[in-house]
Amino acid sequence: MKKFKFLIRVTLLFTIVLTSCEKEDFNLDDTERQESFVETSEGLIVLGKQLEDPYALKNMKQAYSNLKSGSLKTPDVDIQPTHTYMRFLPNNEEEWGMLKSDTILVLYDFPLDYEIKNLGTYYHDSSLPENAITWQYCVVPIGYNIPSIQHELLYEVYIPDDDNANLKSSPVMNQFLIDLEYESVKLTGNLPENENGLKNTKGLLPSKWTPKGTIKVWDNLIGSTTTSRQVFDHWEYYNCGEDDEYPMEQKTIAPIEQCKRAVYRYEYTTTQGSYIPLIQTSVHARWFTHIERDLTDANGYFETCQFRYKVNYAIKWERGHYDIRNGMILQAWYNGTKKRGNWNLNIKGGESIMYATMHRAAYKHFYGNNLGIRRPILIDGSKTKICYRDGEGTGVFWGDWSSSGIFPDIQVWGKENGSYKPTNQIFGTTAHELGHQSHSQYIGNIQFWQTSKTIYESWATAVEWALTNDEYHTMGARFGGAAAIDYNHEAGKQSWPIFVTWEYSPIFIDLIDNVNQRTIWGANRPNDLITGYTLSYINYNILRNSYGLSSLRNEIKNHKISGVTDADVDELFALYW
Repeated sequence: MKKFKFLIRVTLLFTIVLTSCEKEDFNLDDTERQESFVETSEGLIVLGKQLEDPYALKNMKQAYSNLKSGSLKTPDVDIQPTHTYMRFLPNNEEEWGMLKSDTILVLYDFPLDYEIKNLGTYYHDSSLPENAITWQYCVVPIGYNIPSIQHELLYEVYIPDDDNANLKSSPVMNQFLIDLEYESVKLTGNLPENENGLKNTKGLLPSKWTPKGTIKVWDNLIGSTTTSRQVFDHWEYYNCGEDDEYPMEQKTIAPIEQCKRAVYRYEYTTTQGSYIPLIQTSVHARWFTHIERDLTDANGYFETCQFRYKVNYAIKWERGHYDIRNGMILQAWYNGTKKRGNWNLNIKGGESIMYATMHRAAYKHFYGNNLGIRRPILIDGSKTKICYRDGEGTGVFWGDWSSSGIFPDIQVWGKENGSYKPTNQIFGTTAHELGHQSHSQYIGNIQFWQTSKTIYESWATAVEWALTNDEYHTMGARFGGAAAIDYNHEAGKQSWPIFVTWEYSPIFIDLIDNVNQRTIWGANRPNDLITGYTLSYINYNILRNSYGLSSLRNEIKNHKISGVTDADVDELFALYW
């Protein structure tokens, strides 16, 4: 019996050793416990089967009929729609802009009563031409005057939580609304499944819960990330026959084979870059036609109103003054998993990190600390159309000629040499192109295009440099990282040689910085003896009447700050003639 017991112990020991040898390396980084970006979620949103919406008025009325026939205590209630579920088909950008500018309408470009098989980042109705604006779906409050745009009523909606006439009127009515919702969910086949995959049909309504979470995005310069993994170190040998039931002298009667077990150690790797909060991002939580939204705060945190069932989480890359598109006419999204619980998302890689970084730059321009320059808000009140191109290139500003324009106002290309660009480049390019828009809206679009390319490109270059530096210095101070704290975007163009290109010059940067590139790079660089101007001062005192190098020089002389002389200005411009 003792022999048998000994064999069992040895067998178990070797099993543990073998299992340990097969264990994969693992990462202790807390971020790995969050949902991370996966590339399969990109591309076209693919729909599955159509579902029955429990909030459809017809289903709520059928649920009421079921309750009424089942109990005489069911109160007499006249169930009226709280919303209508509609879709619009804009004929052009002007009509689409009207819809997008309406703060009451929450637009989706995919239907809300279908399964989503591939989460995707954009959608286009396959029944429409590829270059046509796709259907826009929304849930409209009863009595709201909708825009005069081609539309279709899909069905009326009743959401008990929005029934202000009956909600909280009495404990009996509150219980009735709970029972009504449960009955409608049950008859439409939408009851949640338990761990065994069975529907809960016992009348147990799930408790309410609050969708919330934290949205972060990777940045390649801000902070640092330390990860650890368990790796094999050495074998530890021991006597296989060790057993307290045997006296020591008995163990030496015959040689006993040695056993071994693996000893592991941790290896730590620190890399530049980290996940940072994504600020003021529009997060949606939705169950069929019940929609709640929130904007992330300075920590990337969001929290919506409550639900009872799993929700479809999503980020819509859009704010009041701009929307980010996939290509020319497709709204950009990040669609998360359907779940009941917190959504803690880390975005890294693919097109989604491009959208997120473009959002960071756009938010800074439109809402954040833009160093006091004119915000690029369009005078006609429409949204700026920021287009992401998943190919090789830089950026383009078309100039906004009105909201009916067929081209996006701005385009940004995300790749270089076959790979995605780093986040600081995407941020800078977006800031640059929005700098053009700010300039054009300040002096007028016609006047903008009459301005010398050297002036408008050099100004956008200065805006790109200043805003990108400020972003990285600010976030670096908050989250660490010497590369961010000391960041100087494109080295302030100080190595720029006058004989290579005139257009993207450091002429405006040289008014602000405290570096004289001639002392570093030699005589074929401008002699910059000027410092102390601010981006805001240049914007509002010098830029408006600067159409070429001559008028720019005159405007600087007319608006000199303390310590600057006409001779300093002439010296700075000497190589430009």
